[in-house]
Amino acid sequence: MINPFTLGCTLLLGLLLSGSLSGQPLNSEHHAHQAIAEAAKNYLETTLVQDTAGATVKVTPLDHRLKLARCEAPLEAYSPPGGVKLGRTTVGVRCQTPSPWSIYISANVSIEAPVVVAVRDLPRGQAITDEDLKIKVSDTSHLLRGYFETTEEVAGQTSKRTIRRGQVVTPSMLVVRKTVKRGDPVTIVAGAGGIQVRMQGKAMKQGNPGDLITVMNTKSKKKVEARVVSKGLVMVD
Repeated sequence: MINPFTLGCTLLLGLLLSGSLSGQPLNSEHHAHQAIAEAAKNYLETTLVQDTAGATVKVTPLDHRLKLARCEAPLEAYSPPGGVKLGRTTVGVRCQTPSPWSIYISANVSIEAPVVVAVRDLPRGQAITDEDLKIKVSDTSHLLRGYFETTEEVAGQTSKRTIRRGQVVTPSMLVVRKTVKRGDPVTIVAGAGGIQVRMQGKAMKQGNPGDLITVMNTKSKKKVEARVVSKGLVMVD
């Protein structure tokens, strides 16, 4: 006669070994979703570690209905053509053997860093002061047009358009500073045959190094075209 207690233990052990209680067989023929997600996450973290510190990677869970054959070789993760590694991104994961398959997994890569933001609404043409700005730690992965890390970089500049309170200040929001401004006094350098002549002049246009602008000889009042070399210095080609 079989002892009921012994029979119960035998049945329970059989269920555990078959995986019926765990919801997945111990020798499942399907690859675990967690392992696939980890392969994608490790790939992103590894490829970012050299260039970006403080990156946080979150992988979107796979659909529980997805069944992929167990891979006998290490999973391979890669970036699809045209893929990006910051913000919302996609990572490819594939298996080569015994039954090849590949899948694309969504992920989000965020990078927290200190950025300059406006503490009040700044209208177009506003001369920005240090009191108009503050530093805030924010996700910079979506700031593709750049940002500033210190208020000193922004204070003293002029807003090109309205900047809203709490908005991250980007270079495109500011009027580009010109090395030489209209009306600035400049030194005009002209030369030929190894001889250089310097004269005082006034800029009639604004420009940055390399730009060709009109300048006027202060003494003769003659206007010539000169190339901006640096602040206060132009050269006649």
